[in-house]
Amino acid sequence: MTAPAQSRLRPQPAPGAEPDWALESIRARGAVLLLWHESLGELTDRRGNDPESQALLRTLQFGARPPRHLSGPPSALLDRLRDALSRQIDLIVSYGQLDAAGVEFYRGLQRELDQLTRQPPDPIGLLLERVCDQVHAFYRDATGRPLGKDWPWISWQVLPTRQHPFEAADPYTAGACVVFEDEDAAVRIFVHSQHFGPEAYLSLPAILTHEVFAHVPARPREEHDPSVFTEGFLGWAARVFFEDSCQHVLAGAQALVRQHGRRLMDLQKFAGLVQTDGLSPARRTGHQYAEEVVSWWAQRNPDLAVGAIRLRLAALAARLNVHDGGLTMNDKDELVTALSPRRPAMADALQQYLEHPAGSLEPLLRAGGIHPDRTSPRRTR
Repeated sequence: MTAPAQSRLRPQPAPGAEPDWALESIRARGAVLLLWHESLGELTDRRGNDPESQALLRTLQFGARPPRHLSGPPSALLDRLRDALSRQIDLIVSYGQLDAAGVEFYRGLQRELDQLTRQPPDPIGLLLERVCDQVHAFYRDATGRPLGKDWPWISWQVLPTRQHPFEAADPYTAGACVVFEDEDAAVRIFVHSQHFGPEAYLSLPAILTHEVFAHVPARPREEHDPSVFTEGFLGWAARVFFEDSCQHVLAGAQALVRQHGRRLMDLQKFAGLVQTDGLSPARRTGHQYAEEVVSWWAQRNPDLAVGAIRLRLAALAARLNVHDGGLTMNDKDELVTALSPRRPAMADALQQYLEHPAGSLEPLLRAGGIHPDRTSPRRTR
């Protein structure tokens, strides 16, 4: 993986002295999923209920398990997984109830396995690199200037876990978070070591887009509690950006990436109906304020497409995210809750921003009652 300089994505840390078998198992499955990504729709949707498809997907999980006696290089896991999948396809073709098209489909998957090398592209790092490039370009265009130090260096690491990252019973068994280490924003990607299948891999672009869009460039650069701005308004903007850009992350699997990204984000958005973790209510509230502004803009500007309006509001979220100027996250929360076009001063400021999205943010801040030089107990964390 060679990341362009502008995205400032650091290489993954070098492996330690002792091999991480769980991590290599995840990489092996990810390498196969990346190789097969254009066929995953037929494998999971069209043929997902067929015993042949289910047998192959089970082999993907079991064939990548570390050997009982841990010896030899971890990279050999990929060879074992490839051989196990190839043997399973032989059995499927020999004994399955397949028509000619089905036989050709599985043989096609088998031929693709022959293309696997000992050092394939990192299947998760490749997604992160593409997401970082796209988000960086969006922020650069939104701010209208080179980002420089406003865009931090990004380190990253895949961390195997034996628990579902969202403590749920769905197949979306990957998650991520961002922590700040000196000048780096560290993206930590959690993957269930025992269950990492097509749905989890295809949801990673949405997961990574949220983390890189909403949290990596956030100012002030510090840990932030979930709030209406950090998880709500920015989460909404990240989703708008994802819907617009996800087709570039995995060419040939655009519809699947969008489908599983939407499913995962909907599960997260409405999880608060059954869980009281404070995260989902913040997301729902931020989404509500954003959609209210979109609806108002659309009514007042019928010549503008709703999609274009959403992208313009997402650009405002990006500008606010990297805007320091003495603002705290509390200030940014207050601004989101003040984005009501029912207030004449805010309606004027919003319309001014819609017409001149590269203009100063000061009219919006003033309309929201946000003054960086004021002193208020609400400005302290």
